[in-house]
Amino acid sequence: MAPEMAMTESITELNILLANYRYFISGGPERYLFNAKKMFEFNGHNVIPFSVKHPRNRETEFEEYFLSSLSDRKDASTLRQFKKSPKTLLKLFDRTFYSVEARAKVKRLLDHHKVDVAYVLHFLRWISPSIFSEFSKRNIPIIVRISDFEYMCPGAHLLRDGEICELCIGKKLWPSVKHKCIQNSSVLSFIHYLAMTFHKKSGFLDKIDAFICPSRFTLGKMCAAGYDEGKLFHVPTFVDYQRITPNFDVGQYILYFGRISVEKGVDLLIDAIEVYKRRNHDQLMPLYIVQTGMDETKQLEERVRSKNLTEVKILTDLTPKQFYSYVQQSAFTVVPSLFYENLPNVILESYAYGKPVLGSRRGSFLEVIQDGKTGLLFEPGDTEDLADKIGWLVNHPDECVKMGRNARELAEKEYNRNLHYDRLMNVFKRFL
Repeated sequence: MAPEMAMTESITELNILLANYRYFISGGPERYLFNAKKMFEFNGHNVIPFSVKHPRNRETEFEEYFLSSLSDRKDASTLRQFKKSPKTLLKLFDRTFYSVEARAKVKRLLDHHKVDVAYVLHFLRWISPSIFSEFSKRNIPIIVRISDFEYMCPGAHLLRDGEICELCIGKKLWPSVKHKCIQNSSVLSFIHYLAMTFHKKSGFLDKIDAFICPSRFTLGKMCAAGYDEGKLFHVPTFVDYQRITPNFDVGQYILYFGRISVEKGVDLLIDAIEVYKRRNHDQLMPLYIVQTGMDETKQLEERVRSKNLTEVKILTDLTPKQFYSYVQQSAFTVVPSLFYENLPNVILESYAYGKPVLGSRRGSFLEVIQDGKTGLLFEPGDTEDLADKIGWLVNHPDECVKMGRNARELAEKEYNRNLHYDRLMNVFKRFL
């Protein structure tokens, strides 16, 4: 494994191009995007965003360089929302393989603005690696942060039919076509297979100078997938805990917040609550589910109604103030993910608010959740074990509060902004 980066002297003012396919908050990757932007600016650097046009984007003077929307439906944010018109399909094909528009736009940006380093988040299939050619031509270091597992798995989650799947790791990705891993479509899966094969063989991914891995687990999977270990750096995500006031009081409800999707294990959580309710008629604590992405909630609402779980409340369209108020007043949060998570913000944000986390015994959770100290771990996909752990936390409020205090202390010590900045700048400095 790559060694931890040592502290380094501060770097003088940099012009940092920060690229991501969304410039509005949709989930954890975008929360990191804007937190990183603030972090860079706080330390005296200039940030130049590069993204795709969208009605929900935050205002920026650099919007003129953003790529055109992929869909005729301007508010569409996911592939499932796109109208599959010939024009849209042609754009999707362009962005998936090599976007002439993307390279032209970034070239124009670089012609007018000095850039010292490119910090790239999510770009595959939305921006395309064509921008790397322009960075490389101008000797601009390319630092890519890993948000999921799409560099080794076309489905991005190493999950198939609710079970972990690692068939494509270190191989030619053909199993993703065989099993129709992209939206259960042979055509889309084949296109993604061709694109990833093209990117590797054409050398686009070789232009990347460094990969930032938020967890050691992710770094290990990238090594297993055949990526150069010398380009892999472990830099954990951070939470700006100084802006958050913790609440160590005994909370009034269990909380899930995040995307409403299969891989996140929300259905598993609902089933566990049903078991918990059956066992604890007289000591029930309600579950609040706060949607933070753009996922559809109708199916989940129907599932809750069919089980007559009146204790489950689904909350959508909250303002940031309302959202964080729910975190602050909770007893503990649950992260029941079925897949390997890549150190999600939900855990660190829960810690910052002084809340322990109940999570799957899988992936990066084994690094960040200290079982019995900052939360509890349950066996992945095990409804009964999840219900057991929920019941234990509800029935041991004093221990729950103690775990919350430990969680806040861990966030301050290991996942703070300054430490993240120093580690990231060490990587930047290697290539500047």
